[in-house]
Amino acid sequence: MNGNLARKLDELEAYQVMGTVVHAEPGLFIVRTGRGDMRARRATSCLVEPRIDDFVLVAGAPSGAAWVLAVLTREEGAGASLVCDGDLEIKVPEGRVRVASKEGIDLVSQKDVSVLADGVRVHAATGSVVMDSLSYLGGLVRSEIGKLRHEGGIVERVVERVSERVKRSFRKVEEVDQVKAERIDYSAKQVMSLRAENAIVTAEELVKMDGEQIHLG
Repeated sequence: MNGNLARKLDELEAYQVMGTVVHAEPGLFIVRTGRGDMRARRATSCLVEPRIDDFVLVAGAPSGAAWVLAVLTREEGAGASLVCDGDLEIKVPEGRVRVASKEGIDLVSQKDVSVLADGVRVHAATGSVVMDSLSYLGGLVRSEIGKLRHEGGIVERVVERVSERVKRSFRKVEEVDQVKAERIDYSAKQVMSLRAENAIVTAEELVKMDGEQIHLG
């Protein structure tokens, strides 16, 4: 009885060994150790994806199964990839999470990227957004801009009211400028000037001109 128990304990006893990765493929690594070449999988706790020539720590079992526990050393400047099979969630019950990089940060996803927060702040010297289609839904947009320039093929606006207050306004239309409204009211404090090669005023009922002096011709 004692012999059987000791044998079972020996079978369950794992060992650790260090070695160099000589072959890597998805889900499997061959590690050259003092015990010979070992076929090992990446342990769930090993987030750094092993690469060829990495010096790693391997845990083995008498059954022949082995796992890469950690990447111990790698060629300087080779970089690293954190790999997790399945969903990954990082939780910080208290405090903040900060990601800092000197060269830059890239977020890459083949599907949607969602941001959910009470507030979002972006501070940058320059910015660029490239999208095939953009939709915005909100209650208020407030902006303070020194210079704004729009370039596009077609601009369409459908709103209930447009209010503008400017100091000077200049428009240049190369072809047609058309306004359709139920009522049009233009008021100038000093001078209103209309110039054209040909001018036509058409009314179905009444044309009225009122002034202290009216000059025609």
